[in-house]
Amino acid sequence: MSKKAVLLFSVLLLAGLVCFFAGDLRQEDEAGKILSPGSLAGEVRQAEHLLERLPGTLDIEELRLSFRGEELACDRKTKVWYLPVDMECDAWEAGEFTDFEGVIKILPLLDYTLLEKQSVIAEGQQIPFLVWKESEETCALIYVVFTGLPVVRIETGADLDVDTVFAGSIVFYEPCSKQEWTVSSAFEAHERGQTTRAYPKRGYRMNLISVTSAGVLTENPKSVFGMRKSDTWIFYAAYSDGTKIRDRFNVELWNEFGASDTPYRAHFGTHMEYAELVVNGEYRGLYGIFEPVDSTQLSISDQEYLYKRTVGRELRSELFDEVEPEDYLTTLGMEIKGKEGYGSRADWRCFRNFVQMCEKDDETFAREAGKLLNMENAADIWLYLQMIYGEDNIYKNMFFAFKKEQDGYRLYLVPWDTDLTWGNVYTDQEEELYVIHAPERAENYLEWPFMDRMLALDIGEIRSAVSTRWKELRQGVLSDAHMEELLQRYRHQVQDSGAFGRDALRWPDSHHDGDYTGMYDFMVKRMNFLDKMMENI
Repeated sequence: MSKKAVLLFSVLLLAGLVCFFAGDLRQEDEAGKILSPGSLAGEVRQAEHLLERLPGTLDIEELRLSFRGEELACDRKTKVWYLPVDMECDAWEAGEFTDFEGVIKILPLLDYTLLEKQSVIAEGQQIPFLVWKESEETCALIYVVFTGLPVVRIETGADLDVDTVFAGSIVFYEPCSKQEWTVSSAFEAHERGQTTRAYPKRGYRMNLISVTSAGVLTENPKSVFGMRKSDTWIFYAAYSDGTKIRDRFNVELWNEFGASDTPYRAHFGTHMEYAELVVNGEYRGLYGIFEPVDSTQLSISDQEYLYKRTVGRELRSELFDEVEPEDYLTTLGMEIKGKEGYGSRADWRCFRNFVQMCEKDDETFAREAGKLLNMENAADIWLYLQMIYGEDNIYKNMFFAFKKEQDGYRLYLVPWDTDLTWGNVYTDQEEELYVIHAPERAENYLEWPFMDRMLALDIGEIRSAVSTRWKELRQGVLSDAHMEELLQRYRHQVQDSGAFGRDALRWPDSHHDGDYTGMYDFMVKRMNFLDKMMENI
């Protein structure tokens, strides 16, 4: 059977599971309600009494623990279930823990309402619960972890340690304090990433789908975790970043000054939210969930083009003639988005013209580049990569969006995958997970041949533009105070949610140094270096 056939079969087999995620309407809606301290004392006494007299022989392999009617994600091996809560609120969320099938009774063995909520969450404390079956007079112990991050639960017939293409059902859980706190769908997915595919913790591209009664698959766009509606979601494993915040921090910085600074009503960037992933009853750790940078995100029409530089390869115009478009990724390190298959040669005309422009003499290059580039975007992307020292984003991890305007196409550059930043740089040492920290780079100029040429020729008076823009940004979104606040905000998310510690236990061979001081020190030196450089540019 072909991979495609297996995938389709898996989708049809598992699509029925989606109905399990719709919620139990029998439960009273308690969204927004809170528990008062000591309110579980009676239930705890009852649980203690049952524990004393009942044998602990209850089989819980099929237990489907629910909260307010929504089945929760669990790690079967450790008997731990995960409930996302609002970690910024001191009060405990109200709601009843039940068995989804209504057969097993659940009672707390500890009145957690008497505990400090933030400490319980940050320390990842496992709260014991008694589950018992009245008809069999047996019981067992299970545990609930209250996490400060959203949770994603996947059910699939695949083995994610082996299979690179798979399908199944997915549920996204937001904090249970919300009225509508779950989103569910069927999906099909595949592994993604270049270097990261060598890591045991994989990244994925999830495509949400619907399955008709006739077995036809259709896109099923959903809004998750407050981000835009999309049928595609990128799951970033953050395996090699010891802080787990670089991408989140960088995404927000770009969003605050570069992603919306265009003449279009579109977001020239992405958004990211954290979540903890559980697959087939196994905890898989901390992930970043990204919106895709695609034609929808950038409002790319049928007459416009979006390319992604994925692999660092030499760009020469004659290479376009040596291979077919389906080989451009291996030959040029480029792929096209939003076109059928790999696109036709005609679909690659805009990018080929760009490459040819870069090969021309200075006078011709200056004239054509001045027409092609949006100078505000060019200034922003250069400042951004200089600031974060995005060495890995010069020759790859960049989107090229060609928007059609009245006088021809205009090029906009959009960054992507910015984990090798703020002193983290690539190394070919596998034992280092291909990443080392190089604090001495904080006072190095980041060479980018294309933009260096733009600056040397002062095309569109770009030197003055970047100098003025830098001074403006340093008074606002790139001020020392604001950047430190952002760094601490995302450190708080991953650390005080308990997710950082759980991820470290699940993936002990990954980087979890938590070196926020090293990242901050690099940031301070880098910004001071750029302040001085901009005075003389």
